Amino acid sequence: MSVASIGVLDLASLPYVAGLIYATPDRIFTGLQVKPLDGLSYLAKMREGWDGSWLFHLAYTVEQGPGAFLFTYFIALGHLARLFNLPLIFVFHLARIVGGLALLWMAYQLIARVIDPIADRRLAWWLVALSSGLGWLATLLGRSTSSDMTIAESNTFYSLVANAHFALAAAIMIAIFLVVLDARRIALGRVILVAALSLTLAVIQPFAPFAIYAILGGALVAIWRRDRIFPQVRLVMAVIAGLVTAPLLLYMYVATQADPVLRGWSLQNQTPSPPPVDYVIGYGLLLLFAIPGLRAAWRRRSDFDILLLVWVAVTVPLLYAPIPLQRRLSLGLHIPIALLAAQGIRQTIRSIGLQRLAAAATFPTTLVLVLALVGGAATHDLHIYVTGGEAAAFDWLQAHARPNGIVLAAPETGMFIPALAGQRVVYGHPYETVDAEQKQQQVEDFYRGTLDRSSFLREYAINFVMVGPRERALGAIDPNALGLRPVFTENDVTLYEVAP
Repeated sequence: MSVASIGVLDLASLPYVAGLIYATPDRIFTGLQVKPLDGLSYLAKMREGWDGSWLFHLAYTVEQGPGAFLFTYFIALGHLARLFNLPLIFVFHLARIVGGLALLWMAYQLIARVIDPIADRRLAWWLVALSSGLGWLATLLGRSTSSDMTIAESNTFYSLVANAHFALAAAIMIAIFLVVLDARRIALGRVILVAALSLTLAVIQPFAPFAIYAILGGALVAIWRRDRIFPQVRLVMAVIAGLVTAPLLLYMYVATQADPVLRGWSLQNQTPSPPPVDYVIGYGLLLLFAIPGLRAAWRRRSDFDILLLVWVAVTVPLLYAPIPLQRRLSLGLHIPIALLAAQGIRQTIRSIGLQRLAAAATFPTTLVLVLALVGGAATHDLHIYVTGGEAAAFDWLQAHARPNGIVLAAPETGMFIPALAGQRVVYGHPYETVDAEQKQQQVEDFYRGTLDRSSFLREYAINFVMVGPRERALGAIDPNALGLRPVFTENDVTLYEVAP
């Protein structure tokens, strides 16, 4: 499936190619497409690695704590970029593509353990790689909140498009399942492998190990009930991997709670699941096809059939568990649903041509997603483009301002500065700016002139004030009255230095 995987990843990369094609001297493509605010925060973390740090600090807020070993995957990518002198965005996409290849390959390994005929395996693989729900239809009818249109981790193809870690994390999830369920004896190499995979998953996606071991635990209990023999070898391997990972997860929690700045971030970092109907729409025809597939899997109850059933049965309630990161737990859920749907199609439809037609009926939202992202590039969406003046100002800040200086800019501009200029901002992110709503309001009031501007500059020890098109949309400022000295001007953007 290597050629097919490259083709799928080419399709997933088309929005980024379009972003480059539609760029102009005054519309500079950032290299991001899906949820650019998230992508920029990942680049800001990579920049910390580029600057030589291994500790994570919030770049989108003026408050600074001691830092912690969090988001180490992205920080490591930053170190890699610095080592080879590569642009951060290039390494970001290289990691996205490598993770995508890993996921598509691991998905086939899982399929091979569930389905025997090669033609049926191919059908299942294409469903995993390209299927989605009825989001395209729901959008036409005025509901654009379905999971296949809004939650990248809930869908395999969307994960391939979105960022540098969703696909890799899903690939590691599958690898852990395979290593544990394939085990027939305790082998040191296999134990080390599953422990390493578990640790890596915790670094990349800290909440995922909880879901992994809930799913594995449920699957092993079901296998025990089926065989009436306790699956000791597999359970020992799962427990060892879980115990090895537990100290890291505990450290992450304690580090987050011990630092007031990180604690403030974690309180705002809420990603609740949408209403259940949005998941139903988001999986669409796959759910319908999965019903006969589920029945067939229940009749066979092979080890991996049980895994698929338990994977769905455990994950669905977790989507509404009383935790702040509900929708993040949808990571990988598309895979068992797609595999059950593939089995349902082959159980109920005998004609190969009709099987392919049924599979193709699940692809439209994938195509709509790609076209929508390409359309955003064609219209120069200013969430993924910056003006030529803004780009030049960011370059000047990166070259001339001291690291971690504080820049005041409009909220929309503030989301770019930590990632593209390496400076902190007063406001730039709804989660990673401490007291985000208050800071956003204060920044807007500054440019509108409805607060004491001089006191505001002193309160947050601001080093530079940016005035460009996004700032002028809020209001005008008198730099002379505030003692601001222009240090950089290009096109319609000026940077002012605040007098010490």
